[in-house]
Amino acid sequence: MSLFFEHMFGSFFISKEVNATMQFVRNSSGLVKRVSLLDAVMLNVANMGAGLAVFTGISPYVEPGSLLWLSSIITFLVTLPLVILYTFLLIMTHRTGGDYVWLSRYLNGKIGSIMGIAIAFNMPPYFALSAFFSVAAINSVLTVMGITDHSGTLLYLANHVFVNPYNSLTLSQELFIYVLSGLIFSAIVMVNVVKPKWGFKIVSVFGLISLLGLLVGILAIATATHFHADVLSFLEKDGVTPTPYTGPSFSLASTLFMIPYFASFAYIWLYAGPAVSGEISSSRGIKYNIIIGSLLTLAMITLPFYVMDLKGGYSFDMSLYPSGTYNFWSASMAVSSPLVQTVIGIGLISWEFFVMSFGIVVFARYVFAFSFDRLFPEVFSRLNKEGSPVYAHFLDLLVTLIFLSFPIISPEGVQALYSYTPLAIAYLFLIGLVGVKLGVKIHNKLISVLGVLSSALMVFMGYEAFTNPYFGVIDDGKPFIPGIIYIVSLIGTGALIYSLSRVIHERKGINIDLSFKEIPPE
Repeated sequence: MSLFFEHMFGSFFISKEVNATMQFVRNSSGLVKRVSLLDAVMLNVANMGAGLAVFTGISPYVEPGSLLWLSSIITFLVTLPLVILYTFLLIMTHRTGGDYVWLSRYLNGKIGSIMGIAIAFNMPPYFALSAFFSVAAINSVLTVMGITDHSGTLLYLANHVFVNPYNSLTLSQELFIYVLSGLIFSAIVMVNVVKPKWGFKIVSVFGLISLLGLLVGILAIATATHFHADVLSFLEKDGVTPTPYTGPSFSLASTLFMIPYFASFAYIWLYAGPAVSGEISSSRGIKYNIIIGSLLTLAMITLPFYVMDLKGGYSFDMSLYPSGTYNFWSASMAVSSPLVQTVIGIGLISWEFFVMSFGIVVFARYVFAFSFDRLFPEVFSRLNKEGSPVYAHFLDLLVTLIFLSFPIISPEGVQALYSYTPLAIAYLFLIGLVGVKLGVKIHNKLISVLGVLSSALMVFMGYEAFTNPYFGVIDDGKPFIPGIIYIVSLIGTGALIYSLSRVIHERKGINIDLSFKEIPPE
């Protein structure tokens, strides 16, 4: 296999002589500092997925009496200590692999290795499912435009070609979605292999298009003159009937109840910028990428939910949110002209590709960092002449294409793959401990306090994860065994890889634990 790739991409490869006695794979990472502030911010925005949160990520699960826009603001505030802690750690140590480097250097090398591998290898399954179910966005756009614009062609495409992947599908429909998703994912991977700079720019371009679509959607709803009539006309033709809402118009308890939903879907996902920090080209990019990304996410989640309440009214929204069909994106398209619908629809679809493209960039950097520390075979930190971790990208492609088949092979397996949140919560709890330990070491009480607050939040999130079915660990009040097996298998994989690497390298006279005593070279 190695010879095959050498033959196919031999003109790209940099020849590197590896010294077996060297603690790291080499004395320099070889990665090029080409990531701008915009690129880093867009990676973080994609990581938090605001546009998908206001699609079907939050509103179908709304608690009666909760104000979603207020829950979004409160969630941002309670996760702010984690944002500041991540920013401090990033300024202090900006290396490829980000939080894996912090965890393995400042807390414990073994724990950092095992949990770093576990959290990283959750990414390909998640992004595979994101790719497969991204067709839902295309289906939604075609359905809304087909109904409101009376287009039989668009409705045919929605009902027979780009079908809703959450419905019952035929084998041919599943295979079509698999091939389409696989081709798109493969194309983005190949761009990253051939021109890594373009890989970052693709993320930024998709991000700007996504943001534009969301902004236009907000303006469309805010300026709509017949909001209720236009929305109800679309929903009636789509077969959705409002369920009269008789609950409270506001409940503080219900609003607070939604915090774990917003946190787990968006606000706690901060690893993208740090993962590529060894390639960020400016000090401004290092200092501000996380906080700017978080503030943009705050605006892009809060404003859509606020304008929906402002224009639709609370009771109207609550009577329709549980349907899943009524959401910010479908409402904004339903009240718009065909031209504006097209801009909004492209924006929604771009969000799916935005998330996919950021994942391709970030996963390869984690694999590179593991290889650089000799946890993974050295080939995964090899760069081509353009500075791309090519084998890490090919590993991502292979694993993703395998997991893309899960929706076809095992629906229960798909549900299990969404059970990743408890793992992330445990990981971020450890990052909080990093802050506590490091703050004590460098006599910085603020960092220790941020660490305590971050870890405390994760304890609360952990409780929610094991009591709320939304997080995929319990089902009907009972443990969801496939989900638990999935989490345990990821941690077990990390432990197995660490143990094997340690034994193999000890035979070569290399103690990999010594790597965790120092920061990797740039």
